[in-house]
Amino acid sequence: MSKDRKKAPEGCYWRGGTLWARFVVAGKEYRFSLKTGDPVVARGRQAAEHARIIAAASFGDGRKRWEDVLSDWSGYIAHHVGDRTWRRYLNSLKTIGPHLDGLFVDEISEDTVAAIIKARRTRKVTTATIRRDLTALSSVLSFAVDEKWRKGNPALEAMQSRRMKERRDPIVLPEDRDIAMAVERAPGNFKFLIQAALLTGCRQDELVTLERRHVDLQRRAISVHGKGNKRRVVSLSDEAVALFRSIPPSLVTRSVFWHSDGRPFVNVATRFSLYGRQLAEAAAKNGREFRRFRFHDLRHRFAVDYLRSGRGSIYTLQQELGHTSLKVTEIYLAFLTAEEAQAAKDSTAQNPAQVYRFAPSEAV
Repeated sequence: MSKDRKKAPEGCYWRGGTLWARFVVAGKEYRFSLKTGDPVVARGRQAAEHARIIAAASFGDGRKRWEDVLSDWSGYIAHHVGDRTWRRYLNSLKTIGPHLDGLFVDEISEDTVAAIIKARRTRKVTTATIRRDLTALSSVLSFAVDEKWRKGNPALEAMQSRRMKERRDPIVLPEDRDIAMAVERAPGNFKFLIQAALLTGCRQDELVTLERRHVDLQRRAISVHGKGNKRRVVSLSDEAVALFRSIPPSLVTRSVFWHSDGRPFVNVATRFSLYGRQLAEAAAKNGREFRRFRFHDLRHRFAVDYLRSGRGSIYTLQQELGHTSLKVTEIYLAFLTAEEAQAAKDSTAQNPAQVYRFAPSEAV
């Protein structure tokens, strides 16, 4: 070999000034020109062809493209998950689709998943959002594995890595003044949705999908669909009962909370974020301050107020919020004094509902 010529990559050899590939798959030897003298280019071409031949040997005529697998998976999964999970899967798969379109499903590798993660991080999305995208991809790949269309699930492996561990943002509780200001300035029926989140601790999806038939004011309770499509009963305080009585019914939808056109609210978190920005700008013009908060922060405020009030224990709060693990509920103990925390661990619920009084706020 010429001293000026670089060493051939693994699985390659020199023939004159051109690099050739050489490897054995299923007992058969393959040799072919890589049509380049650049070791870096040769390594990539050899690896790609090696993977293609292995896949062809493993899956033969049954090799499936991503689009075909996605279609078959859709027909299967739609009957095994709830509507919200189904919609979330579809949104995630649409987002990451450009990384997968045109590939055979067995070609989706660790590098493919890494490229998806890198692209999502470039767009500054949260780890939680990336995990949701990978969960959807993992569901499709698991289906493909079960159907013998590929081996292994790199999306699942990526989710289990330390880098993808979900980090919780620190909880910042919204203050009475800011909550009251948000309620007073909320357009139309949006104010009812904000109040209900504060008075029940329900998630936004649980509220926007709540139907009138699931509100029982005599029992002082509502029945909501929580995570995992599990239904749970949430108790109502006196103020919450009064709120639900005051919400006018829609002639278009069965939903409790509805927009000005009579239809249910959608994209609540985004809508509330935009509303908060507008509210902060209006307050600043009037020489006042409005501290923005997320819609989900109302759920945190409910939980802390519930424990501080002594109305129930950490265990009844777990049931009210629909937490599978008590450890998740226990994060709210950090907002209590030592005496309040001990009482929350020891007490039994007398009335498992939070009591909150809206304090009037000056107009922005």
